Amino acid sequence: MAKTLQQSRSPLYLQITEILRQDLDRGVWKTGELLPTISELSAEYSVAKITVRQALKILEQEGLLESRRGRGTTVLPPPPVRDRLRLDTRLSTLADHYRGDKPALNLLEDRDADVPGTPKIGVLSEDGYRLLRRTHTRDGETYCVISIYFEKGVFARHEDEFRTQLALPILVDSSDIEVTRAQQSLTIGKCDYDTAGLLHLAVGDPVVEVRRVICDDQDRVIYLADVTYRSDFVRLEMDLLA
Repeated sequence: MAKTLQQSRSPLYLQITEILRQDLDRGVWKTGELLPTISELSAEYSVAKITVRQALKILEQEGLLESRRGRGTTVLPPPPVRDRLRLDTRLSTLADHYRGDKPALNLLEDRDADVPGTPKIGVLSEDGYRLLRRTHTRDGETYCVISIYFEKGVFARHEDEFRTQLALPILVDSSDIEVTRAQQSLTIGKCDYDTAGLLHLAVGDPVVEVRRVICDDQDRVIYLADVTYRSDFVRLEMDLLA
């Protein structure tokens, strides 16, 4: 029986690409097996053969398939599993994970700035904030765009570290900073135009959007970060007994 695709703004060939990619991930076809023919896939999804060919071409370029004239399309060994970034739900474990991580940091903005919106915890400092907006890259792949708002006094005391290292371990480990409250919120969103270029995604691709807020012993917001992650680079971990 032919399958009917749901109405979507995405072109049909991209929908077919994603369906086949998910089937490959689930092991519907094993390494070395042949996919159904283009005619069979065309009939199964009620799309034109050219649509199937476009989808298969993309998966070939991704190294998932190999097509040879007269032999059909063969499933290739899956690529190595990417070590995903953990989005822990406790500040201490999140800082522990980041402590040994040293991605390449590419600065996009460096200026005084107002914190966007109203943080859900803490009060804003009257001294203002310093914005560092940058991308983080590991093994040649950019996986997030982050805008960090540092309370100016805290930033001045640790400026060199904040510019060259990940911020959370610095905030947790520094003896002159007393962290008393921290909150992280996470939503699944769609990639916008500006971020798409930085993360090498298409506009509308799924992304994970995170806001982190950290307060000191005076309940001042000393750190606020708005982060957009590639969804294929992160995983959420929760200790259900914590």
